[in-house]
Amino acid sequence: MKVTDFLPEFVEALTEQLDSDHIRYGDTWLQRFPEGQESRIWERIQTYFDQFRNAGVPIPWLKIAGLSVIAWVRENNPEIWSE
Repeated sequence: MKVTDFLPEFVEALTEQLDSDHIRYGDTWLQRFPEGQESRIWERIQTYFDQFRNAGVPIPWLKIAGLSVIAWVRENNPEIWSE
């Protein structure tokens, strides 16, 4: 068994998460440039971990994956800021 065997299920769950986030936040992810995103994302992940450590809130892995997708899109598609 390979981890890639789980990709279809993961992609489906991530798509649902991103669609839900889009309803809630819209295109606000486009309001921030790639510069500094590492620090912003790291701070968000630290918040998730603090909530886990201090209150037992489960780590939202799909939200972390969503942040990774956004970072990847920003870095690999700089033309979206020239529109």
